[in-house]
Amino acid sequence: MRDAVRGTVAVLAVLLLALGYFSFGGNGVQDTFHGVLVEGRPLNSTNAVVLADTNCTPDQTGTRLTCTAIIDAQGEILKVRYTHPVEVPCLARGDKVNILMNSTSSVEIVRLGAPSMEH
Repeated sequence: MRDAVRGTVAVLAVLLLALGYFSFGGNGVQDTFHGVLVEGRPLNSTNAVVLADTNCTPDQTGTRLTCTAIIDAQGEILKVRYTHPVEVPCLARGDKVNILMNSTSSVEIVRLGAPSMEH
C-alpha cells in the first residue's frame, strides 16, 4: 500500500513540474515560457504576435533550449530570452501570445493555442 502511495505521489510531482512549462487552458493546450526581457519596454500585453524565434541553443545535456523571441506587443517590439524543455516546441512566427511582466525584466509568455511548429 505504501509503495502505491509513493508511486502516486511521484507521478503527481512529475505532472506538476511539467505543468510549469505545459499547462492546459480553456481553449485547449497552452504553453507557458519564463524568460528575461532583453530589449523593449516592460509591459503586459494580450494577443501579441511572435515575429521570430532566434538563437535557439541546447544546454550541455541536450534537455533544454534557450531562445530569443521577438514579439510585437501592440506595436512595441520586445525581445525575450527564455529557456524551455526540448519536448515543448519553440515559439514560432505567427504564434499568438500573452505577455505578463513579473518584475522589471522577468517575463512570462503564454502561447495561446497549439504550437504552430514542431521540432
